Amino acid sequence: MTSHEGTADHQDSSHTFLGMGARITQDEFLKRARQRFADQFDYSQILWRSFKSPVKIRCTHHPVQEITITPEKHLQTLGGCRHCLRERRIASLERELNRRSAPERSLAKGSEAQAVKLTR
Repeated sequence: MTSHEGTADHQDSSHTFLGMGARITQDEFLKRARQRFADQFDYSQILWRSFKSPVKIRCTHHPVQEITITPEKHLQTLGGCRHCLRERRIASLERELNRRSAPERSLAKGSEAQAVKLTR
């Protein structure tokens, strides 16, 4: 037994202690991430150091570029890489534009109502 084993100062590299003694392991992080994001991310390249140390993940929809983020921050995000977030913003904007212009389109008699579609 080494001098630091069994003491409060010793931390296994696969564990991170948070607050009142709660610890987040890589397995716990992966469980929470998969519950939150399903199969949206590829976690196979993670080199775990701690919950607050950056790891590399990939978006399964846009696997072009690795995402470097801490596990802690990843679980706080809305999900998705910057490309997914951009697509979500565009879709939201299109819905809002179509919602706002719906009364105007219904007033125009004889014209075909067309939904607004932003170019990507």
